[in-house]
Parts: sequence; structure tokens; C-alpha cells
Amino acid sequence: MLIADYMKNTSAHTLSAGKSQTELHETLQQKASESMHSHGELVNGLVYGILTVPAEGNTYLRHLNIVSRDGFAHAISRLKLLATAHRFARVRPEVRLQLFWLLSELVKVSAHGMDQVVLALTRQVRSGDVTQGNVKLCWLMVRFAQANYAWLSTFPVLVATTVYMLGRVALDHSRVPDLRTAECELAIRLLRERFHECCMIGRDLVRMLQDVARIPVFHDLWQDMLQQPQSLSPLFAGIEQLLWTPTPPMFLANRITYEMETRLRFILENLPATSYSRNLMWFVQRYLSTPESESLFSDLIRYIIGVFHPSNAVLASNVVPRYVFLGGLLRFIRSPVVAANAKLALFYDWLFYDPKSDTIMNIEPGVLIIVQSVDKYTFMTASFIEFLAYESDAYSPELAAAIRGSIGLTMHDAVEKGVILSIMLIYEHPRIEVDIRQNLYHLFPQLVPPVPEPAPSEASADDAEPAKNDDAMLLDPTDMLPPAAVNSELAPEPPKPAAELPLPIAAPQPIRTISASPKTSIALDPALRMFQEEFGIADTELAPEIPTDTGNIDGISDMIVEDGAPEDAALVATTEPQYEISVEQALEDTSLWLFGSTLQAFVDSVAAAEPDVKQIGGSVKEIVDMFAQSEASISAITRILASIFSDSLDMEDVETNVELALAGESDGGLEHDLLHYILTTAADYAHTTDMTNSTRRVLQLLAQLTEAKVDVGFRWLLYSVINTGKPVQYARYVEQYVEGTLQSALVRDLGVLQEQFPGLFYTVLPQIYAAFPDAFLGCRGIVKSAIALIDQPQPLRFQI
Repeated sequence: MLIADYMKNTSAHTLSAGKSQTELHETLQQKASESMHSHGELVNGLVYGILTVPAEGNTYLRHLNIVSRDGFAHAISRLKLLATAHRFARVRPEVRLQLFWLLSELVKVSAHGMDQVVLALTRQVRSGDVTQGNVKLCWLMVRFAQANYAWLSTFPVLVATTVYMLGRVALDHSRVPDLRTAECELAIRLLRERFHECCMIGRDLVRMLQDVARIPVFHDLWQDMLQQPQSLSPLFAGIEQLLWTPTPPMFLANRITYEMETRLRFILENLPATSYSRNLMWFVQRYLSTPESESLFSDLIRYIIGVFHPSNAVLASNVVPRYVFLGGLLRFIRSPVVAANAKLALFYDWLFYDPKSDTIMNIEPGVLIIVQSVDKYTFMTASFIEFLAYESDAYSPELAAAIRGSIGLTMHDAVEKGVILSIMLIYEHPRIEVDIRQNLYHLFPQLVPPVPEPAPSEASADDAEPAKNDDAMLLDPTDMLPPAAVNSELAPEPPKPAAELPLPIAAPQPIRTISASPKTSIALDPALRMFQEEFGIADTELAPEIPTDTGNIDGISDMIVEDGAPEDAALVATTEPQYEISVEQALEDTSLWLFGSTLQAFVDSVAAAEPDVKQIGGSVKEIVDMFAQSEASISAITRILASIFSDSLDMEDVETNVELALAGESDGGLEHDLLHYILTTAADYAHTTDMTNSTRRVLQLLAQLTEAKVDVGFRWLLYSVINTGKPVQYARYVEQYVEGTLQSALVRDLGVLQEQFPGLFYTVLPQIYAAFPDAFLGCRGIVKSAIALIDQPQPLRFQI
């Protein structure tokens, strides 16, 4: 029977019709005593009434007190079912308010099992979520804990869980100062008064406190932990006690909602390594698509490492391994600060590993991601080794020797228990540089020999002929590790702000980023440099100069071509573009791992003696589709696609095709060029009303192709206005430029159209004007193009 039916058929409202208070109580008692089934239905109806009819809440609660035969056990089981619901986020605000009111009332009567309901509710408070619903839930949790502090203090696990939850979500609420203040005050009160209970969190309590250590109240607590540990608890010997205590899985799982956990487990228990990417992308778009949600990456990594331990059956199957999933998750991180925290979450147990208390399953993903990446993603292996080497000395200088010993013990235990055969595979790999080998010896002196000093002649030879990653793009489906870095020449790391430099344990800061040195380029996350390469290089480094001041026809003449200047001013900048990278370098870009051998096959087919344009066009559509749905480097894909337009492939008769489109015969029986396939694929993504990530990436690709001197602009203008009848597609494309306006883009693209296809220019000009009337008004550049053929070349020199 549905819960709504309980309310309709068995609730006190139905049973109380026409009865006095005494008769009603007797009726309820009789109904509850008939059977356990009747008792359960009646309790369900009363709980439902309390939650959904606030005005009758007190009445229904009195009835619940009368009919309960099991000390509210059944009622609490219903509340726990609600608190653990996957769709709890959709519960109406008034129902949530009543839920916490009912919990407070049950606390007053000391109902057994209430702590489990509150524990489940702490897990529904989502990290990285600053939506109104989640903020209100945080407020309800804080106020409930403040109002029932004495009751809360009697449950050690609930105390520790509440502290961990408050510390993690306080980072997200910088824009809600009142809520953050309340969270911090409650967390500090629990830590100072119940510190012994909080110690059960273990080493992740230290990680949490380091993240919030710059909040003043937490900073004072941190200093007491370091300098006066026994002021917090007589049994607290110092911070080392926490660091060498593994965090129980229940605390790591607390930061992942029940819905997230179900989605994660479905991927990690059912999907093969060859097809998990789509589900991972869906997961990221659903839960990690906002800047605020980036703090959730570390919690997800800690959950996968410390909570989800696959069975032997899963390990023996083709289901995606944890280390592969973690590698795929890392590539969605854009912030170097978040990336540094994510790597610490990945290797945190290494720093304080003890075989007697830690489990090998907590270190297995980190070991495998280092070893399995060495052949195809050497940079990833190198970046992780550099990170471990740095953290071993810098995380806590006082414990540096113990941390190095723990890291060495971690790898020794992994070899001994068969996780890997040997670390010599990394040490002897030809692509591993001397500095990385020295770091390996620094970390694992019992597993690798010391690095010999190279002879001068050998050193010079190595400098003259650096190793090449010839097969970096050949991706095995069973080894789907994501890219971790790009060529340092393409992605120079900017200097770190002083506020982000790391502090040792003695003077912590909330975010640990790694500072760079001449020999250690680990300041920014090497696993994510592809994003810095993609967004860190100014667009103007590749773009031709485009005049952005189109102005009005009010005597401004700075853009008018003077006597002696080239008459085809719109095409002055059509010299051969100077690319920063070659096609070969672009193919080696490690962010293109998803394409496998598709790009190389595409380049080879373009270079064939008799290229099949239609077949190559199909490849172009596939490449653009994959690019739109991934995080591949825009600059690398732009360079590869731009290269095809420098070859001798035939260009289509644009003028004839547009005339056929205007006549309603868009196919026309003519063969299209490769640019047409790029535009049609882009149109499939750009037709939506919402600006999705895929739409934005495709339009950014078109914009960068334009900046690479490919005549995309006027073709996309024609395609948007004439072929699809959706001018907004062109306007969105213009928005992807760092500088410039719709008016300046129209001046440029209409100028190119007028130069190359003057007849077509005058044919489509009325439709383009109808699409962008505001941009045409007062624009002297468009007027110049429109009158350029009246009496050449004098109109080009008009002072307008």
C-alpha cells in the first residue's frame, strides 16, 4: 500500500470522524493492537501526516505517542528510509522542515535509533553544492545540532561525522557568511569539547583541517593541535597520532550522497574499460559541472580508494579498474589547486602507510596508475613520482624521514603482495629522465639502484637527441588511461601566487599546491596541463589582427585605406599563417588520447595521392563529434584540421551551392569540401537553445580555425543564415572570440565574401541584413563592402 493510502485509509484523520478525544484514543489503541501489520500502517499514516500537513503535526505526533508499541522503532525506520532516499534532494522544503521538527521531538523522548537517521541526513548534505536547497539543508542540520547539542554529544560516531561534514562543506559557503560562521562555531565547539571522539576520524581529519586552516577559528585550533595537543584532550599525544591512524570508510563515504554512490558503483562494478567513458562523462556533467563542485573531486577519490574495494570476481573480469577510472576522473579537473588536492587525496595513505593497520587496497590504485602509465603516458608516471618526492620532504619536515620510509614500505608491500612485479620497469624505461630516476632512488632505495653519473659525451648526446614519444597516441582499449600533461613548450606553467604556496605541517594552509623549482616542475598539476595549454595561451598569439572598432558613420576615417595601400584590405592578412606547433607535434599532444589512431589515419588519408573527399569528410565528422564530447586540446585539433586546407583538396563551388539552397535544392548533386563537413557537424551541436559544453567547444573550434587563417567565418555566416535559417548560431560563434563584436565580425566576413564571391555577396546581403539589422546600422565597414564594386577603386578611398 502506498504511503498516501496510509494517510487516506488508516490515519487518525479517518479514524477520528465524529469521535470524542477518549473514543479516538480507544479506537487508535484498538487499531494498533490488531496486528503488527495494522500497527505499521497506522504509524506510516501518522508519520506521513506529520511530514505533509504541518498544521496538524502536533496532533498527529500525540496520536503517534499513543499508538506506538515498539518505542518508535517503526516510525524511525520510515524516517531512515526517507533520509537515505536517492532522491532526497527533491523532497519539498516544507517536508524537510517538518522532518527536522519531528526529529527534535523524538530526541526529547529519547527514541532509540535516532542517531542513525541523523547520520544518514549528514550524508545528504552535498559537498560542492551551493544551490538554495542544499544551503537550506545545511542550515537545518546546523540548527538541529545546536538545539540538541547535549543529545548529539552522547553519540561519538555522530559527533565525529558531524565535524567532518561541517569542515568539508564550510569551504563551499564563502558566499554565505552567516552559514559558514555557524558551521565553523559548531565544528570548533565539538572539536574542543569532544576531541577524543573526533580522533576516530584519523588522518583525514588532518587533511580536512588543513583545508580550512586559514579560517581564523580553525587556525587557532590548528596551532593548539601542534603546540598544546593535551589542551584538547589528555589522551591526545600530538598530530602524529592522527596521521598514523587510517580513516574508517564510514567517514569517507559520508561525503558522497547515496545517489552518487549508486552511480559510481554501477560504473565500477559493471562497465568494461572500453565503454565506461560515456557514463563517466554523464557523472561529471551531473555532479561536477560547476566551479563550486570542484571540491568534490578529492572526496570522490578518497571514496574510491578507501571505501570501494572490488571483489575478486570484479578484479578478474574486464570491468574498468579503479586506477583507470581515477585517471579518467583527473582529466576533468581544470584548476591546478584542485588538481594538487586531488593528487594528495590519491596518495595520502602512502605518506603514513603501516601494513598492520592499513590495507593494500587503499594503495593499489596509486601503484597501478604509476606503473601502468609508464609506456604510453610516461609524463603521468613522472609527475606522480615528482609529487611523491616533493611531498615526502615538504609535507611535514619533522616527519620527512618517517614519510619516506612509509612511501618505500608502500611500494615494497605492493611488490611483495603481487600488485606489481617490480618497480624496475619504471626505473629502466628509456623515456624516464635522470631526475625521475633520482627521485625513484630517493623514495625506494631498497628497490632500485643508485643513478650512475652520465659521462660528458653521453650527456651531450642525450641533449642533442631527446627521446620521442612516437606511440603516445596509440591507445589500447584495455589501458584507457587519460592524458596527464602536454609538452611543456606548449603549456608553460605560470608562477604560483604567494597565497597558494605550500606550508608545512607546522604552519598549514587549506590548499596544498606544489611550488616549482628549476629541477622540479610540479607547481601545477601535470595531469591537467592540457587545460592550461588550452586556456592559458592567449588567442591573440594565433589570431590575425581583426579591427574591432567599426564605429558609426560620423566622420571617423581611421579604418579607411589610404592612397597607395592595398585595395583588397580585407585580405591583407592572408599570408601563410605561422603556427606555434607542427601537425606532428599536435598529433603527439597527450590530450588527444581518446582519438587513438583516428587522427593519424585522417592525416595520412589527406596526404594520399588521390584523396577521397567524401570518405575524409566522414572522418572529419567523427573527429569533430569526439572533440565536442571530450576535453581534447582545442589548439591541437585546430592545427590538425587547419592543415587540410593547405593541401590541394578541391574547394566546393560555394556560390552555386548557396544559390541552390536559396532555391530549395540544397543538395544539388554537388560534392562538398571538407569545411562543409565541419560546418554541418557543428550545426548539429549549435542548433540547441541551451549553450551546452559541447556546443561551446564546437563554436570555439570554429573560432580558432578562423584565427588560423581558415575562411570559416563567411562560410559559417552563410550556413547559419541561408542553410539553417538560425542566425543565432553565427552570433554564438562570434562570442567565442576574446575580443571583437558581432559588427566587427560581420565587417570581416562580409568583406571576404565580397572579395571572393561578389555575385553571391549581393544575393545574400538582404537576408543577412534581415538577420542582423542592429549590427548593420551605421557600420561604415559593411557600407564599404556594399559599394566597393560600384566604381573601383575610388569607393575604397572614400572618407566615410
